[in-house]
Formats: sequence, C-alpha cells, structure tokens
Amino acid sequence: MKQMYRSNIMMAGCVILIGAGSVFGQHRPARPNKNAAPAPAAAGVQNAPAGPTKIGPSQIVDFTDPTYGAKIRQLRKDDGHEHNFYYYRDPWNADGSRMLGIQSDLEQKNWHVCLYDGDGVFLKELFSIEKYDWRLCWDRNNPDTLYTWKGSNLYRFSVAGGQAELLKSFGPLGLKPNGPSCNQAGDRILVITSDNTFRSFHLPDMSDERTFKIAVPGGCSVGWDKPHYIGYRNYIDTAYRGVQPSQGAIVVYDDTGQVIHKFEAIGTGGHYDYSPDGKLTYFKLPTGGRGAPETPFEIHLVNLDGSGDRILLTVPRRQAHFHNLHLSWPSKVNDWFVAGFFPSAASTENYEPPFDEILLIRLDGTTQYLARTETVYSAPGGRGRTGDMFWAQTLPSPSADGKRICFNSNRPGTIDLYLLYPNGGPPPQGKIAKQDP
Repeated sequence: MKQMYRSNIMMAGCVILIGAGSVFGQHRPARPNKNAAPAPAAAGVQNAPAGPTKIGPSQIVDFTDPTYGAKIRQLRKDDGHEHNFYYYRDPWNADGSRMLGIQSDLEQKNWHVCLYDGDGVFLKELFSIEKYDWRLCWDRNNPDTLYTWKGSNLYRFSVAGGQAELLKSFGPLGLKPNGPSCNQAGDRILVITSDNTFRSFHLPDMSDERTFKIAVPGGCSVGWDKPHYIGYRNYIDTAYRGVQPSQGAIVVYDDTGQVIHKFEAIGTGGHYDYSPDGKLTYFKLPTGGRGAPETPFEIHLVNLDGSGDRILLTVPRRQAHFHNLHLSWPSKVNDWFVAGFFPSAASTENYEPPFDEILLIRLDGTTQYLARTETVYSAPGGRGRTGDMFWAQTLPSPSADGKRICFNSNRPGTIDLYLLYPNGGPPPQGKIAKQDP
C-alpha cells in the first residue's frame, strides 16, 4: 500500500459527533483534558526486553483513553507479540464468552492460537500453527466449536476438550488459504480447494455439497486468502483486481454460484465489510495532489443489489492523515460499524483526526471517535520477519452485540491485543473467568 498523507500533529480531546452528510474540517476536536491520566507508552518509546517468549497470560492493564474517554483493557506481553486474526476473521465465539488471539515471539515466528475469556483473560493455548492453521472460524451456534484445517484436511475442534475431529479430507487437492467460513444460519461451511473450486457443505454432517467456480477476467487476479461467507444468508464475498483499478470488482455470489451483484471498480484492495442485514460498506481513498485534481476520502454504504449507494463520511484529502483503514461490522448489529485507522509513521507535533482512531459510524451519517490506538504500521523487514509491524494495523473486531471491540496496537513497542468498551468498562481484575479443563 502506498503511504498516504502524514499529519504533523499530536493530541486532541473529546468525542466528536458529526452530522449526517457533513465534512471533516468543519468541526475541530476540543483540546485534551490536561488532568487526564496518560495512556500506556506510545510505540517506540519503550523497548521490549530480550528473553525467550512464553506462551501464556499477559499483564492486564486497564486505562481510560486520554483523548476520547473510552475504557480500554490492554493485554500487555513484552516478551512477544499478541494480535487478532484479521478484521473479517471473527475472534469471538457464538455467545461472546470466549475470544481467540495469536501469540508469537519477538521475531513474529512460532505462532500459537490461544483462548481467552470474553474480557481478555488468558485461558489456555489451543495449538501451534504447525499443527493446525490459524485461518479458522468459529461455529456460529456452538460456543465450544471452531473449524480449522491443515493441508488437505478440514477439522472440527472443541476448545473445551482441545481435540480435533477430521470432518473431510480433500486430498490430493489442498485447501486455499482463505480457510473455512460459516453462513449466517451456521448450517453450512465453505472452503476452496486448490483447483479453485468453491465447496460448501451442510453442517454438522458435511452433506449436500454445492460447488462452483468464479469467472475472473483475463489479466486480473484473485487474492485467495479472502473469499468467505459474508455473514448474510448464504452469500459469499469474492474480489479480483487488475493492473488498473477500473479493472477490479467485488462480486457477491450465493453458494450455488449465482451472481448476486457485481460492484465494479470498488473495494478491490479489500478492507470493506458487510452488515448482517445485507449491506456493503466500502471506502474510496483520496487522490490527486501535485497539480492533479483532488478527490476526498469517502466511506460509502450500498445495498447488495447495487442500489442506494450513499456517502456516510467525507474527509478532504489534505486532512486524511492515515495510511489506511479497515471497516468492521458487529455480526448482530445493523445500524453501525467501526473504522480502524492506522498510520505508517508516528505523529510528532499536534494531533488531528482521522489518524490512528477507532471511529464508530452510524447509518444516519453521525460518527463518534471511540479511542486512539497510538499504533504505527510498518513492515521494514518484510512480512513475518524481525521488525515487521504488519499486525500493528488496528484491525478492529467488534463482538456480535458491539459491547466490546478487539483491536491491535504496538503502543508499548510490541504488538498487543486490546479490548475497547464503548458502553462501559471492563470487569474488575479480581474477576477471573473459570478455566476450561
């Protein structure tokens, strides 16, 4: 991704509410509360100590965001990195009582999938990615069950018992890196095999196989780590891109292979999301500068038949201080979603949003900044190598009811998991969840 427009600014204050259809720049945040307690150290301020990484509990640090006042819980782990699964891979189980995360060493190696309670208390390690793949999904009805895979094999995994059951082997074909996903009702599971065939099955017995292949124009390519059930009916998200942005498209299918709608020239870089009642939210990055005509940053909402496309948020190009963002929708909330912004360089002077915040966006066009993440995305050593901060992207993942939002930040120097509480705070730290056997 090409770096966007840096801000030279550093700290602001209180929640901003922006009316429907309004434009950033017409409203300025108040100055920060000088008496507010500071958040934990910003990224790069504190160096993580050397030493071996231990998979296990993190230090729980509860604090109030000094800029916008939200209650936040940090899972601080200085001997390694800890993060979620990417913005569209839901870390929350069916009833919100459990959450998944990944712990790795300081070189971003030796990944382990770990289980937490719904407030971030570590329960146990589930498996290393040498054993099963991290690109997995929860069952949408059974809070004890997730689905994972390895090579050609698809597994049902019990988090309480720590046991995997082989559901189906697709050998000699392998499975694509998108991994499994479940439909909205939770009675079908989707995978893609190495011959580019989409295959869905009825759960729990893996009957009623449905197959199809997508049509990709010549000269365009598919990111095979991304197609998935979108959480609405039996609809599936696919996208392809070409040399020119105008060649790309989002194409929504149902699991029989019928095209629901083709959205041309939008969203081909990903980072968009779908509501549980069948709407797509996507964004357009700003363009222009250096004498060329400028276009603003925009977040859009559109129905899945392509009708009703409207702009929920507009930011002038010169005020879009972030590198990129992700949009994410709670799986049981229809009237709002969140945007997680992240920069590729820390601000050094004054702060002005949008930059590194989690922003709540309502369908009436009003918005509310929830918190700053103070994260900085970069990948100087390449993905998965020493110094890589790819997973410092905020990647917000709301719980189904929207009462908690999991996100990532490298505020203390290592990448940590955080929980944001939009409507209250975390439980007292003395309240420890019951350990699974």
